[in-house]
Amino acid sequence: MEWNELEKHFSAARLGRYLAARGGDEARAAQDYAFNLRLAEAMMPLLNTLEIALRNGVHSRLTARYKRTDWWAEWKEDPLFRWQNKEIANAINKLDRRHEARTADKVIAELTFGFWSSLFNTQFQEVLWKDLRLVFTRCPKALRQRHNISAALNQIRDLRNRIFHHEPLLWLRPPLPEHHAAGVKVISWIAPELAQWLAGLDRMNAVWANSQKT
Repeated sequence: MEWNELEKHFSAARLGRYLAARGGDEARAAQDYAFNLRLAEAMMPLLNTLEIALRNGVHSRLTARYKRTDWWAEWKEDPLFRWQNKEIANAINKLDRRHEARTADKVIAELTFGFWSSLFNTQFQEVLWKDLRLVFTRCPKALRQRHNISAALNQIRDLRNRIFHHEPLLWLRPPLPEHHAAGVKVISWIAPELAQWLAGLDRMNAVWANSQKT
C-alpha cells in the first residue's frame, strides 16, 4: 500500500513518528509500522496469561478471606474501596445489559487489569496485603513486598494500555524486551510452570529481533 493511502486511513499524525524516525523514508517507516502491529500481536500471550492468572489468584485469596465468592459485597459500605466499588458496579451493569447472570466468574471476568493491580496500592497494605501476597508464593521472600509487586503490575498495566491504544512500541525506554521480561517474571512468581508453558507460545523476542534488522 502506498504511503499516502496509509496516511489516509491511519492519519499523518499517527504515522509521523515512524516517518521522522526514518528520516522521511516512507518505505522503512511503513515497515516499522507493520512491525509495531506484529509486536503488539506477539505480546498478547503474555498479557492474556498474566491478567487471567492474576485475577484468578486474587479471586481465590479474597474468596478464602471473606468466605464468599462475591467478596466485593463486603466492601459496599467501606469508603476505602470507593473506586473499586464503582468498577464492580459497572461490571455488574454490563452483565445486566447483556441479560447475563451475575455469577462471580462473570463479574471478575468483566473487571479490568487496572482494577486488579489497584488492590496492591499503598492504601491496602494493612487491609489486603497479608492475603494477596499469597498469590505470589514463588516470589523470593526478599522481593515479596507490596511495593515491589505493585510496581511490577503497574509497569505491565501501562504497557498493556499502550498496546491496547495502538501506540508505538519500538522506542520504549526501557525497550520492549525488558517490559516483556518483567511480565514473565511476575508470571513465574505466581507459578513457574505457567511461565514455562507460556514460553512455548511466546514469539515476542523473535519478532523483536526481526524488527531490529532493518
